[in-house]
Parts: sequence; structure tokens; C-alpha cells
Amino acid sequence: MRRRSFVTAAAAAAALTLTQPAVAQQRTIEMWIGLTGLAQELLVGLGNEFNTRNPNSEFRVNVSFRGQYPEQRAAAIAAFRAGNPPHIMQMFDAGTGDMMSARSAVIPVSDVYRRAGLQFDPSAFIGPAAGYYSLPDGTMLSQPMNVSTAVMFYNKDAFRRAGLNPDQPPATWPDLIDASRKMRAAGMACGFTSTWIAWIMLEQFSAIHDVPLSTLDNGRGGLGAVLNFNDAARERMVQTLIDLQKDKTFDYGGRSNNAEPKFISGECGIMLQSSGGRGTIARDARFEWGMAPLPHWPDLVAQPKNGIVGGASLWVFNAPNRSDAELRVVAQFLDFLRSPDVLQRFAEPTGFVPPTLASYSRMKESGYFEKNPGTEVPFQQLTRGTPTANSLGYRFGRWTEIRDFYHEEVERALQGQITAKQALDNAVQRGNVALRQFERTAQ
Repeated sequence: MRRRSFVTAAAAAAALTLTQPAVAQQRTIEMWIGLTGLAQELLVGLGNEFNTRNPNSEFRVNVSFRGQYPEQRAAAIAAFRAGNPPHIMQMFDAGTGDMMSARSAVIPVSDVYRRAGLQFDPSAFIGPAAGYYSLPDGTMLSQPMNVSTAVMFYNKDAFRRAGLNPDQPPATWPDLIDASRKMRAAGMACGFTSTWIAWIMLEQFSAIHDVPLSTLDNGRGGLGAVLNFNDAARERMVQTLIDLQKDKTFDYGGRSNNAEPKFISGECGIMLQSSGGRGTIARDARFEWGMAPLPHWPDLVAQPKNGIVGGASLWVFNAPNRSDAELRVVAQFLDFLRSPDVLQRFAEPTGFVPPTLASYSRMKESGYFEKNPGTEVPFQQLTRGTPTANSLGYRFGRWTEIRDFYHEEVERALQGQITAKQALDNAVQRGNVALRQFERTAQ
């Protein structure tokens, strides 16, 4: 896939952010977001487009960046306690359990639409997204927006230099390891790297290999789940990283998105990354690249299961003086954001997965996936096969903190301070303590 120009998208976003005409006594609907870069520009632009389409409304939508997701969530909860939270907040997938526990602070989007008299069917969203953000009775708590999953990006030019077929990306971990070693032998500084290792090496790994993160259906069965990801399968994955980093077949790039420059600069030939990173790669990479599903261990699972959703969803906050008129505009704006046209315009330049079946069909019928090989991979990975209790996602309070326990312990293992088994045992033990503490505050 060659680098593509974002001039058109940038121009459209700029046009959408024109100052809106003033309306007498116009009040503001606040939406806080945690996205940066192009995706942030597009969301701000969509807020302004909604205002342009409704010039006589007594309300205007203000979309604003309020920091990374954990900081934004803390600020929103503080604002809720002060009686003035944002109307809508974008929150990443790992914060879902915490948001669900704040029952008095949020209004399920299903109820927001109902109270506004607008039709809303959660089944219009793709299965993994609808299931992740809904209660067992089908009530959707938050509205999926920037849906993603983890995929493999690979440098086709580096594959050619190493004598590899650029049209046959590795499907399994043994194949990926072999390809990475061949690229190292051909002069690459590193074979492969990975962003967001807790999300990819633990959460996505567990889903596609159909192994649990905990008891009680990965926490979806309620409070009391016990983490149990310190088994042989996850130990082998950590041990593989430890072994491969010794000769830069694998190169650790940090806990979040820090590894991305290693791939974009041409330093590493393969990167495991969020599908939402495609826009940056398309803009900045100076080589031919491709996208493929995450690899799997064939002795653990013959046919890998679906990946789990990442990205973020839109939550509606409650407040003592929030009027029906405000909630009606909130519902209208959410309805605008889930329209197939808007979701297509947001998904195509950013690389996020179209979260509704209608938006996916619209992109497919337009020929977008055919013209942009690989862009259908995230959707296919999310929807392949029949989901199991282990691939439907998870619901844990304090999961962001538990992710960091995993990061800290795996980093110690990569540094040779502890074994892979000790790293996972420590992460599970610390995580279970955090879950028990969360349950005492949630009940």
C-alpha cells in the first residue's frame, strides 16, 4: 500500500471548522474527546458541521480535547461531582468497566435515544462492538465511534530485500519469527516491534487463542472475577519476546504507541499496532507497506477467533439540572455521528473500523476496500467465526491500572530481572488485589 495524500481530508476538516454564526442566548453541548491528530480534527469538524446544519438551534455543540483518556475521565468524574460534567465523553475501551460502575453518573445511550423519541437499534452495530458496550439485556451503555482492533503492518520493500514474498505476510508466530530473522540478516535494525503490548500480547492474544483472562466470562459475569492469565500459553508469549529481543529480532518500543516510529522510519520490518494507526503510516511511511491479521500459534488454535474491539465509545453524562431539551440535542448529535455517511468519512482517512453494518456496506459498495488493499482486514478479524466467552471482550474495573501491572512486570522480565512466569504471576496477583479493592468501592 503506497503512501496516500491527506490533502483532501485535511481541507474538508478545515472547511468544517469555520466559526459558526451566533445565535441569541445559544447554550453549549459539551463533548470531551481523547483523540489527537487527524481523528481529533475530524471530530471537531463534525461538531461544527452539526452546528452548521442546525443554525437556529438554541444549542451548539462544542467538541474539545481534554487530555488523554485516563486524565479526561478523572476530570469528567470531578466535574460530575461538582454538578457540571460534559454532556458527552469519549472513553477508551479499557475504561468501560469503570464507566459501567458509575451508574448514577451516566445515562445509557439506549435511554438517551428513547427519551428523545429517536429510533435506535443496537444490532445496527457490528457484533463485537455492540456486545462490548451493552448489558446482557441488550441495553447499549455507550455508542461506539472510533472502533479499532490490533493488526499487523509490514514493510513490503523490506520483505523483498530479505527474499520474502511481499504478498504473503506471516499468518502464524513461527512464520513471523522466521520472517523477522531473515529481515535482520538482510540488514534491518530490527525484525518486529509492537505497540500497546498489554492490549496486543495479552488481551488480543487471549481472544484469538480462545483462552480466558479471568473467571466469570472475563468479568462480564459480574463482580468477583479472578484473573488467571498466568498460564503456559501467555508465559510462552512473554518468553518468546524475551528470547527474541536478545538479537533484535524483536525490539521493545514501550507501553503505548512509542514503537510506531520504529516501523515508520524503516527500522523494524513488522509492527503489531492498532488499525487506527493506518492514517499516520499512510501519511508518513516512505515505503510500500501492507496490513494483515495478527499472527497466532497454530498448536494453540487451528482457526483463530475474532479479535476484540479497541478504540473508544461515547458516554452520556447525567447531571442534576440537565434538561430534556439538552438530552434531545445530545441524541440528535449522536444520531448524526452514527449516520453511515459520517462514519464512512471518519473511518476512511483514519483507519478506524466502520462500527455499523450500514457504514461498512457503504464503504464496500463504494469500492474503498478494493481500492485500498488491506483496509478490510480489521473488520474481517473482528467478525470472523463465532465469538466465545473468551473473545467477547472483558469488563474489569481499574483495568488501566492492571494493564500497567502487566507492563511493569513484563518489562522486568525483558530486562532479565525475573522470569516470564514470575512476571505473569506478579501481574495476576497485583491485579486481583486491585479488583478486590474496586469491588469494595463499587458495591
